[in-house]
Amino acid sequence: ALPTTGTLFGTQAICIGQTSAFGSNVTGGSWTSSAPATATINLTTGLVTGIAAGTATMTYTVNGAGGCGNVTATRTVTVAAPPNPGTLGGTSAICVGLGATFFSSVPGGAWSSSAPGIATVNATTGIVTGVSPGNAIISYTVTGTGGCLPVTATRPVTVTAAPNAGTINGTTNICIGSSNTLNVT
Repeated sequence: ALPTTGTLFGTQAICIGQTSAFGSNVTGGSWTSSAPATATINLTTGLVTGIAAGTATMTYTVNGAGGCGNVTATRTVTVAAPPNPGTLGGTSAICVGLGATFFSSVPGGAWSSSAPGIATVNATTGIVTGVSPGNAIISYTVTGTGGCLPVTATRPVTVTAAPNAGTINGTTNICIGSSNTLNVT
């Protein structure tokens, strides 16, 4: 009988450094990669490892016997580069009721706060607003594509209470040449 490669399976979109288990419902074959600089594959187990961004074709070969030739089947894998949240910036010390704009060198991510009771952040604009005194961590998350997981960078923010000058008490109408003492409470 002619050999068969069976049905190939395995996740075809991975990130650099990630793996995917390729396989077939017919055992005994061997695997090769068309582009080992992009993705390698273990000859016998079918474990694919992402090396660099790009596409590679994995070939599964089942050897023929009794005069029958070898048969092959292919399955592609696309390797994506992991997302980069960039470098974060922005004033990290603010007063209650005031704000600062946080930013990243890589656009398109989403902002969040570890403690919205202390500091809130607009998910799109990165505007941080002090709510109450304390410390919070502001996170910036960039969504992964092509099998890559999201990546997050963080920046701390310290919120302090606004200074209070108090209330000035005392007589505010005085005669020329006189003096008066004002008190602050």
